[in-house]
Amino acid sequence: MATLITLFVFTALTLVALRMYTHLAVHERRVIASWDRLDTLLTQRNGELTQLRRLVTPRVPVLERLHQAIQRQETARRRGDLSTLAESERQIRDLWDDVLSQQADLIENRAEKPVAARVHALDLAIADRLTAYNAAVSATTSLRSRPFFAVLAGIGGHTRFQPIQPPAWPGDPR
Repeated sequence: MATLITLFVFTALTLVALRMYTHLAVHERRVIASWDRLDTLLTQRNGELTQLRRLVTPRVPVLERLHQAIQRQETARRRGDLSTLAESERQIRDLWDDVLSQQADLIENRAEKPVAARVHALDLAIADRLTAYNAAVSATTSLRSRPFFAVLAGIGGHTRFQPIQPPAWPGDPR
């Protein structure tokens, strides 16, 4: 009888541990899925902005600085350098505002489709994805702060994720 009770307790503890591990894995997959969506949007928006260099001749200094910021962000994105990614995102948005104020008519006249509207829509989607990514990271970090989940995450080799500081929008107090 004692063996049966021990087997039952061991089975119950194993099932609870598996359930908790699955819960931890689901949170990690949410972070990864949020990052994948954010990565896709950044790639699309940066592709749109890179196309501007072909539209405007002679070379405009602000577009050259924008292209350099995009290259810096692409490198940071590939390396997983989140602080540089966030910093370059702020720079890209500031430079894009400068481009719009200086070259909007020239860009829209040479573009087949309204570039500014597409970039603005992608910027809004990126801001939403940044919020979703940071929320998923926060939920995962909160879950991992619990003792048993911390042990399971350590045993399972789960990744520690870092939030990305969202870029400031024009008019933000940052």
